[in-house]
Amino acid sequence: MGEFVGIDPGGAGQLMHQLTSGKNILAQARPGLEAALAEAGASWTGQLGVAAMHRSWAFFDDTQRDLKWRMDTLQQTVPASGNGLLSGFLTFDSEAEAARRGKADAAPIAAALKRHDVENSVKSWRDVTAAVSATKGKLSDPAYAAALLAALGPDRFRALFMHWMKDKGPAAMDMGLPPAVLQQGRESLGPLAEAYANAERAGRLGEEWRAKFMDATDPGVLTALVAMSKPSSTLLNQVARRVLRRPLSADAPTSPNWNLDVLVNAYNADPQALQTLLAEHPDAAGSLLHPGRFRQTRLPDFEQRLADVLDRALRPGAGIDHVRERAWFNLISGVGADGTPWLGGQWLQNALILPEFKGSPVAQVLARNVAPYLGELARVQAKESSPKLTSLYPPPPWDNLDPDVASRFFGAMMQDKTAADSLLKAWQEYTTSMDIGRFHPFDSDEKMRAGFVTHSALSSGAANLLLDGSAHAEWSDDEYADWIAGTLLIPVDWLSNKYWPIDHPTTATARDQGQDATKDGLKEMITNYFDGKTPDTAQTVADKIVDRQVRWVTESLARHKQEPLTDTDQDMIDKAFRGRLYNALVDALERRGG
Repeated sequence: MGEFVGIDPGGAGQLMHQLTSGKNILAQARPGLEAALAEAGASWTGQLGVAAMHRSWAFFDDTQRDLKWRMDTLQQTVPASGNGLLSGFLTFDSEAEAARRGKADAAPIAAALKRHDVENSVKSWRDVTAAVSATKGKLSDPAYAAALLAALGPDRFRALFMHWMKDKGPAAMDMGLPPAVLQQGRESLGPLAEAYANAERAGRLGEEWRAKFMDATDPGVLTALVAMSKPSSTLLNQVARRVLRRPLSADAPTSPNWNLDVLVNAYNADPQALQTLLAEHPDAAGSLLHPGRFRQTRLPDFEQRLADVLDRALRPGAGIDHVRERAWFNLISGVGADGTPWLGGQWLQNALILPEFKGSPVAQVLARNVAPYLGELARVQAKESSPKLTSLYPPPPWDNLDPDVASRFFGAMMQDKTAADSLLKAWQEYTTSMDIGRFHPFDSDEKMRAGFVTHSALSSGAANLLLDGSAHAEWSDDEYADWIAGTLLIPVDWLSNKYWPIDHPTTATARDQGQDATKDGLKEMITNYFDGKTPDTAQTVADKIVDRQVRWVTESLARHKQEPLTDTDQDMIDKAFRGRLYNALVDALERRGG
């Protein structure tokens, strides 16, 4: 056992930064100073020459390397104490000794593996695991772990795991192993997995262990490494990308996808890593959330477990704000992409036919947690509907999102009725939060009118996305008609509640009953169209619906003795409804069909 060490991580980090700065200054001064001394020759009167400068640089470098080794080792083994200090016993007296022992311990492992390649017997494999077991107790030293791996090399390291997995079933290399088998493997090859994770975390792996190793190693081997160790977020995400690049068609139709089981367990312990994966790798977002990926794992309750992990990574306040926002942008872009597998019934058809498959926990989690970004999504639609209102343009990265992608994302979520209800509730709360009643649509003050226009554009942008997305929902005609009627009443709701507030409970109740009657009337018009009970086209039905909305506003004002609308005012209300909702309504009706 080496010495007992206590280190203040903050102070050590500052000192290493200062040593780096000192080395840089010496390195920059050295060429000019050496040239000047050489030119001066015997006339140089100083007592020390360039050798002193070289010794200073070497002293800084040795000190920095030794301090980093101590820091790396302690950070692998012990958490910081209450006062922020790291303390513990070092296994080796120096980094050089750790590296020497790592290289030495690799030799018997390599020799045992070579014999096993020839004999392929139980005894020869027992010799391999005995040699591996001899590394226990030393692996917390990343210099030892890195030297051990460097001496083995990626090919021999990979071969050790492949020998162990080759009799675990035909799908083991591709689709991974169940937890019980991985636990058995941890007892024999776990030290090697630990060595790999520790060396990687400390940044001590050579280039040959990075992208090339990931690409050349079977997914089942990589997830075994993750399951047998405590990987860094970087290593976990590298393995996840390798697993998620595997096409769905390549999976064995009867084998559980244990690779995904390992990933979900790992992300449950490190949800910030999942947030980072979704934020930095758009392809991974689309692949992980492919319904065929999480609905055909043949693992019990897998989708619910995935939903729980997504909730921890994406819920409001989780992780880092800008990382979470980018993760949501990539997620929406992936799920709502043209040709998305969420729509069309290819992957979700069982959810619509078999009761035991009904409902999507993933859709419910996404619908529940997308609320903080509804404003940006409303701006995406408002930019297309009202291109002259540049003040409404969405900020980056949302300015690169196509409104059709956003609407398909909502359509994907609406495959689940609970998720659809969550979206409608979120949009209603978003619209209410704008407090549009602060702005009068017919005020003499231009700023007041502008406020009404911009806020109504955002509210209608929300309704547009809902309407467009709802066309993809797999509901009965009655459910769909009820949804459309509720969505279309969003602008009526805020006009009635904000523009002409009513304090008396009886009068307010009468107003609310009037809104209910209006919704029933809208729903009846829509269901008649779906059932073919009217010769009207989708455009005619949409015209009647908008007229009904405007008429309700006018009659409600008169009924409650509010100031009546002038012809100009009524025309503006008509255009507010028609201009911002009409096209989306027609599209929704036509897609559903009469």
